[in-house]
Amino acid sequence: MLGLIFIMGGYRAARAQHFDQLTRPIASIESETLIDTILGELLILAPDTARVTRIDVVDLTANGYGPDDVLILYPSLETYLLRGGVPTRVQTIMKQWELEADYRLDASLAESEKVEDEAHRQKSATDALTGTVIGAIGRYYHAAEIEMRLSRDETGLRLEMWNFDPEAMQYAPPPQGVACVPSELPAPHLALEQRFRFRQPRFILAFRDPGACLVTILKDGEMQTRPCAP
Repeated sequence: MLGLIFIMGGYRAARAQHFDQLTRPIASIESETLIDTILGELLILAPDTARVTRIDVVDLTANGYGPDDVLILYPSLETYLLRGGVPTRVQTIMKQWELEADYRLDASLAESEKVEDEAHRQKSATDALTGTVIGAIGRYYHAAEIEMRLSRDETGLRLEMWNFDPEAMQYAPPPQGVACVPSELPAPHLALEQRFRFRQPRFILAFRDPGACLVTILKDGEMQTRPCAP
């Protein structure tokens, strides 16, 4: 079972000047046979108080599992740093571990601007969602580096952002267009009325469509349609 760990860095002292956040892959091992193999090959003695039920291997160096990574034993929470060479058998096991994301996009900034348009052509919901997020970042954030994490479940939502320039975060009004509220075709005894509001009035015009028997009026920046009088 693979996952991600978020590590907060910085000083705990009152004079701390900088904190950061980074992600690191975790491989979680719960197989009793595999746990015994790893502990035996690494010559790690299990705690006397309880049997090891899980091992988390944290890829601290973010270059694949191996030397300089950390093992966390459960339930004791004892930690071990893998120093020097890792036994061949353990290294062979670790090479099979790879974080497989359900969805991932790697693109240049120029390519990322085309994601949303292409998503709508392909009718891809995941790409459309990604494109919307990318577009919002480009609209409100005007610098290169930014990292964020969004998680949601049935109880709520959490959004975290770090490694960004607060001064490059600028508000901009959302894109605006003409509001149009369509109506369903009316039953014979119901009146039909549609209104379209424009920014500025241009002219006043009224005309009658004898085929559909509708009167259309443009006045004071508002367009109205209604059935002809009986």
